[in-house]
Amino acid sequence: MHIQERIKRAQAFMGLSDSEMAAELEMGECEYLERVERAGSEFCQVLNSVFGISLSFLLEGTDPLFDWRPLPVSDILRFRDERNWKQFHTPKDLAISITLEASELLECFQWSAEDLEVEEKRAAMEEELADILIYAVSFADAIGADIPSIIRDKLKKNGKKYTVGRSWGNATKYTDFEEEL
Repeated sequence: MHIQERIKRAQAFMGLSDSEMAAELEMGECEYLERVERAGSEFCQVLNSVFGISLSFLLEGTDPLFDWRPLPVSDILRFRDERNWKQFHTPKDLAISITLEASELLECFQWSAEDLEVEEKRAAMEEELADILIYAVSFADAIGADIPSIIRDKLKKNGKKYTVGRSWGNATKYTDFEEEL
């Protein structure tokens, strides 16, 4: 697969048309298509910085597809505010909603033999996961939490509990590590 095909694959994954990609890059559609056609490392850098498409994916075809992708937090909050729903979004009710949506995600696996039917239910799983993430963003807003900061802090904390040396290929909970020694 060539760079141009990888760009189109990432674009399709994001669900953006050529004109939408061009608009995000602040250029015309014709210019965007020309840049894609003669794409090199410089244009790939631009795609990485604007859309988070991984340079290793664009240049070498290796995973992951994205280094980072911004959550559409402002879209979620605007959707809520346009409907005057913030008044109902208390931390308690949002926590309940997250749990209910997580249960609906789990329902996708009910009565299935292990994970054999995962692809058949992918659309339903994505929809439930979107609901969970939307409620999680709303919850973060309700309690005044900065999502990137709390994720970074939690990863740091988990890094101390689950060191690579102890956790590599091991699903043991950190509290049980002492028993393994």
